[in-house]
Amino acid sequence: MRTSRNREPVRRENVCHAHVRFGRLCALTVILAALNSQPVWAEPSGLSLPIASYQDNAEYETIPPPEPRTYTAEDDLRSAIRSDPELAAVVREEAEMMLAAQLSGIPRPRYIPATSLVDLKGLEVYASRNRQSFPFSFYLNGFIQIRWFEFARSVTTWTSSGDLNFPTTPYTRTNPVSNINVFEINRFFFTSEGYVTDERLRYSLTLFGTTNNGNNSAIAPLGFAGWKFNDQVMLLGGVSFVAATREWGTSSRWVQGIDRSMANTFFRPSYSPGFEFKGKLFDGEIRYRGGAWNGIDGSRAGVNRSGTAMAWAGIIAWEPLGRYGPYYSDMEVHRDPVFRLGCSGLHSMTPTIGPSEQDGSNPEDTLVRLTNGTPIATVDALQLGYKVTKVRVQLATIDVGWKYKGTALNFEYYFRLLDNFTAEPRTPAPPFPTPLPPFQAQSIFQQGGAGSFSFCLLPQRLGIYGRGGGVTGPNGTGQEWGGGFNFYPKNNRQSKFTFEALYYNRSPADNALYPYRAGYSGTAIQTQMLVMW
Repeated sequence: MRTSRNREPVRRENVCHAHVRFGRLCALTVILAALNSQPVWAEPSGLSLPIASYQDNAEYETIPPPEPRTYTAEDDLRSAIRSDPELAAVVREEAEMMLAAQLSGIPRPRYIPATSLVDLKGLEVYASRNRQSFPFSFYLNGFIQIRWFEFARSVTTWTSSGDLNFPTTPYTRTNPVSNINVFEINRFFFTSEGYVTDERLRYSLTLFGTTNNGNNSAIAPLGFAGWKFNDQVMLLGGVSFVAATREWGTSSRWVQGIDRSMANTFFRPSYSPGFEFKGKLFDGEIRYRGGAWNGIDGSRAGVNRSGTAMAWAGIIAWEPLGRYGPYYSDMEVHRDPVFRLGCSGLHSMTPTIGPSEQDGSNPEDTLVRLTNGTPIATVDALQLGYKVTKVRVQLATIDVGWKYKGTALNFEYYFRLLDNFTAEPRTPAPPFPTPLPPFQAQSIFQQGGAGSFSFCLLPQRLGIYGRGGGVTGPNGTGQEWGGGFNFYPKNNRQSKFTFEALYYNRSPADNALYPYRAGYSGTAIQTQMLVMW
């Protein structure tokens, strides 16, 4: 009896330690459940949950296993982790160790898919795992979009502000509108990435192409080399997207529906060589990206470009309720609401490009246009007898996003000012009075927006959406509205089937990768299969 009384405090202390261990195990269970929603291809470890116990002269006493968890208990546990930085650090470290242990059991080369917590890495050909090895990693990944695009016109012609084909054809401002019915490899990306000599020295090289401009279209190189100081700052240089709008900064794999909106296609810049900084602050609550590029469009912003002005751009996001993620939909079904508020800006003095001057080197190249769809470099676009050769572009945007229990709302609004034009008279001159009056074009203000709404019918399986938007300015107004559904055959984002019906009126945007054609009005029906590896 004396022995039993002496062991009573020991018993209570053991039980307290057992409760602490049990709490940590519950926290780890939440993390592992999220990780295993998209499991890495490895055999299960077979480890069972230990039961806390202690020895005594009497029978063994055990702590009974917990009752099945409810959402309330899981939410309480999440709150406890968020409110205790030390516990959160322990959970994160244990989760990373367990994931690393799972990966270590898979022989190389091995495949690391995307999950709701881990970005797609793809095929890991090699990655050094200890300090004795030379620091090097090599991953291969990519995606392909196969699309069937049909367009039924509702008008037969549209009128531009100048002759789009001058002087190769007789002078006219009337342009035909055609029906479209094509199969196409809309985009394919093949990427190699990793680090070399130091885990902070990162590299990425992507080959990007399409059949939208024909099978002889050029393959555009994209990529960077960069130094990651820490999670707060990374410096990189290469050919990348000019970070000036939220939707443009979102991969075409993750946008709502088939592709980006009409407003974004009209306002956004393109890819260009440059240097930039990116990172996240305050434990990821603030995310930013910005830098300087040769110009808003890489095709004509090479070493022989006129002038020395650069394009300065940046984008920032505030996510106060937790990680919003790169996706526009909420197929992961957030149990707690997440919110994102962001803005972006661009300032550039850039040479202009006319329709006949596009060389097709990068299918994403964009032209600065008037809101009726006329490229600003078209003869007579701003004044009779003149062609604009240079323009200052100032763009500002604001965006907001919200996700909760399968519902997602996203909206972005654009403001653009075009001014400080440089123009030259064209020869042979059209039949206008001579001599030509001085060029006196005023500044042009354009604005527009795009929004989308989506709802998840089956988590990580099936979602529906609707979207719309418009662009307006002194030269005209265009609108679009439509909707469709996304179906994920294997309950993950690495394969997606999308069907969309879209009507637009007097499109100001034009790009071969998108359903928009300048001046067109009509209905676009698109069916697409996206596959990532």
